Amino acid sequence: MCGICSQHCPTYALSPNENESPRGRLALIAAVNQGQLNPDTLLFEHLDHCLGCRACERACPSQVPFGEIMDQARDLLEPRHPGKQHPGKRIGHALLGHRRILRAALTGLRWAQKAGLSKVAGVIPPIPAPPGWQTYYPPRNKTRGDVALFLGCINETLGQDELRAAIRLLNSAGYGVHVPPQQTCCGAMHRHNGDRRAATDLAKQNLRAFAKLQTEAILHTASGCTAALQEYHKWVNSPPAQAGMAAEFSAKTQDISHFLATVHWPEQVQFSPLPVRVAVHSPCSLKHVLQQTHAPLQLLANIPRIEWLELPDNGHCCGGAGSYMLTQPERAARLREDKLEALHRTQADILVTSNIGCALHLQAGLRERGREIEVLHPVTLLARQLNTL
Repeated sequence: MCGICSQHCPTYALSPNENESPRGRLALIAAVNQGQLNPDTLLFEHLDHCLGCRACERACPSQVPFGEIMDQARDLLEPRHPGKQHPGKRIGHALLGHRRILRAALTGLRWAQKAGLSKVAGVIPPIPAPPGWQTYYPPRNKTRGDVALFLGCINETLGQDELRAAIRLLNSAGYGVHVPPQQTCCGAMHRHNGDRRAATDLAKQNLRAFAKLQTEAILHTASGCTAALQEYHKWVNSPPAQAGMAAEFSAKTQDISHFLATVHWPEQVQFSPLPVRVAVHSPCSLKHVLQQTHAPLQLLANIPRIEWLELPDNGHCCGGAGSYMLTQPERAARLREDKLEALHRTQADILVTSNIGCALHLQAGLRERGREIEVLHPVTLLARQLNTL
């Protein structure tokens, strides 16, 4: 009730309307729940404008679980939506949970890009060929143990550079890497868009895929997915056997930068100097949910002569926010402009971010501006400088 959350809310900054604040959205949900308000188009607009960045949740002195409340409200209210579900949501839900279908769709987009369809090329960068993964990548140096790698859905193809970089770094540090073939989408988009049942089913499939592995950690390169994986114990709380699996899975899940930042590198592993300026963007999932903003900075500190700086106003969302850049493109673009202006002022040579959605959104904005600044994951940049003696 205090309203401290409002000053941390990106959508309230865009439109200082109480209904566009976290407190306002909670009041709307409570009014519907108590039968004082009927859900209409305007109500859904205010709820759909929420980015799910959870900056309000981190700032709340009463620790109100805003993200969980929004997920429950969307799940309960979606059947009462007066309009049709946004086509981006429908397509996304149909593709993300089916790896073969998603791969086929991305392959189709890849050929469309090669044919010169500018609309496709403008939304996402050039799509690489579908990846092939081994089920196990043995360590190159003295063995420290095994870890498992979560691939994700979109990230498996569009983020394969950072996944391969993560495997290379982990192997060089002495870790064997398991890549379970039966894993699937993390379910975050389904859950945040009002389909908790589908999200829970995807979570259970991932629990089964990783269950038999004896690993020290479960790692991922996209902080948005990692945040969802760490909350599986909230998604799957019955029956007891599955709840136990979910609790163990969540406890083992870590962001790749956080895990590698704690590694003591073997003597034969060195990193080449890189005398460039690097701006570090902190995705909302990394900052507000995982609360590990320091991890990419610690990781980049392994590179001699690098000059890194945090992107100004890192506390506010860039507008990517999962499917938000597709369902709310105008608002997403307005939020992105602030980031791109801040990036311009830093005069950085490279932009680093830890989430695939943020990377795609920021890359698209840079292309629109004609700016040739490379956008990389921190592990990709570190792996580039890796030398193994």
